[in-house]
Amino acid sequence: MTGTAGVWRLRPTGLAARIILFLSLALVPIGVVAYFQTTKLAEETRLRSQLSLVALTEAAALGERETILRAQGGAQAIGATLGQSLGDRADCSRRLASYLTASPGYSFAAIMTRDGTIVCNSMAIEMRIEDYPRLAQLVDTPGATAWLNPQGPMSGRSVIVVAQPFFLSGALAGHVLLSVPSTLLPRGQNTEVPADFEELITINENGEILSARDEFAQVEDLLPADLDLQSLIGAKPQSFAARSADGETRVYASAPLVPGMIHALGIWSPQNAEAQAISVGGLAMVAVALPLLMWAASVVVAFLAVNRLVIRHIHRLSRRMRAFALSRRVPDARDGAMPAELADMEDDFLDMADAILRDEALQENALREKTILLKEVHHRVKNNLQLISSIMNMQIRQSRNDETRAILHRLQDRVRSLATIHRNLYQTEDLGHVNAGVLLKDMVAQMSQVANSDTDVSVDAEDIEAVPDQAVPLSLLTAEALTNATKYAGPGADGRIAVRVVLRREPGRRALLEVVNTGDSEAVAQERRFDGEPAGLGSKLMQAFAMQLGGQLEQGPVADGYRVAIRFALEEFIPDPSVPDKVPNVPNF
Repeated sequence: MTGTAGVWRLRPTGLAARIILFLSLALVPIGVVAYFQTTKLAEETRLRSQLSLVALTEAAALGERETILRAQGGAQAIGATLGQSLGDRADCSRRLASYLTASPGYSFAAIMTRDGTIVCNSMAIEMRIEDYPRLAQLVDTPGATAWLNPQGPMSGRSVIVVAQPFFLSGALAGHVLLSVPSTLLPRGQNTEVPADFEELITINENGEILSARDEFAQVEDLLPADLDLQSLIGAKPQSFAARSADGETRVYASAPLVPGMIHALGIWSPQNAEAQAISVGGLAMVAVALPLLMWAASVVVAFLAVNRLVIRHIHRLSRRMRAFALSRRVPDARDGAMPAELADMEDDFLDMADAILRDEALQENALREKTILLKEVHHRVKNNLQLISSIMNMQIRQSRNDETRAILHRLQDRVRSLATIHRNLYQTEDLGHVNAGVLLKDMVAQMSQVANSDTDVSVDAEDIEAVPDQAVPLSLLTAEALTNATKYAGPGADGRIAVRVVLRREPGRRALLEVVNTGDSEAVAQERRFDGEPAGLGSKLMQAFAMQLGGQLEQGPVADGYRVAIRFALEEFIPDPSVPDKVPNVPNF
């Protein structure tokens, strides 16, 4: 992360990214341990919450449990006392009525034998099993049970019928039936139950609802949508989260009131503290979130510390270095809050910057002095060559031999060519590079002016940078070739005498020089050659200059003229610290 204008940018290879990586690797074992410990703790919390909700549900259903158990106990007492004297129905019915009078809380009592005959009842009325489907089911599947009768046939109100078997001589003799009015069961919220306790229902072994704290129509929407209530009978006490019929997620706690017969189901709001530990995904989120929070907090704290102590100072030092590299401006004083190690680094950088500035100043002065001296040397050499040319000119005027005068003229042209080269060298700003195109144009113009002949000389030279070691032999080669071309040129197809000098760049840092003159190519070739070998000092000089350029001299007749050409590679300037400047040598013969 880099602090440019308050924006942090994470670089994959940066110090911040590496710190985060190594810190993350160091925190992996701690995170794994924290994950398993958190998972274990969350599981223990979930189990405790389940047990707590089950206990609260059992406490809330205490009234319903006592009512059912009291009814079962009464039925067992009736079976034990009246089961032996079922022959006198009138006496049985009277005694049942007396029991109900002595035991308030029951609305009806009856005794049914194993074959389905209702022997007696508390109202002493005739009853047939065919009129009561529930009793017929009880004959088929005998055993202790209870069910809800919303409209009791005898009392005309909602009752819970408790059926308890009784035995004679160890064999099942029948069932005692007791009806408990639903209004006698606890109603409304129990003050000892938390406020987020929504509902409590009781169910029988068939999964049928026996009682509820609110109206049954409201209870239907609160029950689990995808759960068969009968599956809770016989199961262990448990708590679970499920989606109810109205689409809400609720927490349920089931507890047996009468094992195998009556079960209580408490419905809790998800806002309950105990219920939240059982909510779907809650444990996994806590187990994962805690190690992640630990990692994030550790990374943030470590990065802030490293950024404040190291990274921001490194960025500041880096910006200073870049500013010095671009503008050679020495940075201001260092920050006092910088750690000692980085402060020493910045002090070393400031000392290095001062040393670099001093060395560059010394080198610039030395280079300036060297350049001035070299230009003065070239200027003196050019003046001396011009003086020699003037002396030779005086000698030419005094000479009476035409051959001597011609030789001196050729020698004077060569001296003038050298003078032109040195004049260009002291006029250029960079003594390590010479514009060969400008040099050739200047030299050809000077030679054409001195020659004052009828030959039409044209120059097509590109701006090519050349080192002095190549510029000198290139100019001398051009001068010799131009002198020969002017000497042997003849009328071309259009009747004009023309000489063309071309210098152009070729691919691969190469260059081409060619000098072409018009005339009868065969005649020119015969005049220039003798027995197949180059003749004259000019040809020997051109061969020597071509060797210095590192190229192969090509000369021969072409259509309507003669051509001299050389292709050579352009060299890079490599300064020699032991020698101020190289002055190319002219070959001796």
